[in-house]
Amino acid sequence: MPNPKMLKVGDRIKFFALPEEWKDPTFTICDEDVAFLETLIARTWSSRVCRIDDNGTPWIEARIRRKGKLDHHSWAIQEKTGWRLVNRLC
Repeated sequence: MPNPKMLKVGDRIKFFALPEEWKDPTFTICDEDVAFLETLIARTWSSRVCRIDDNGTPWIEARIRRKGKLDHHSWAIQEKTGWRLVNRLC
């Protein structure tokens, strides 16, 4: 399993499944987050890590067009499953 803390700004990752961690019955995730991640999974292109926060958590930003309007989203990559490294920026 990849470790999200090893990602660097500029790395490209591809989401391919909902995280296994979300299957835990004690884990709570809202429907909007599930829908957002399903949108990223359906995309054919990867996402770029745009920043690392003070806790070492990598973040991506995504623009999603819905009903002709562009929505901007940020997403912290905390789970170790459901994504893979596609390209590392040297």
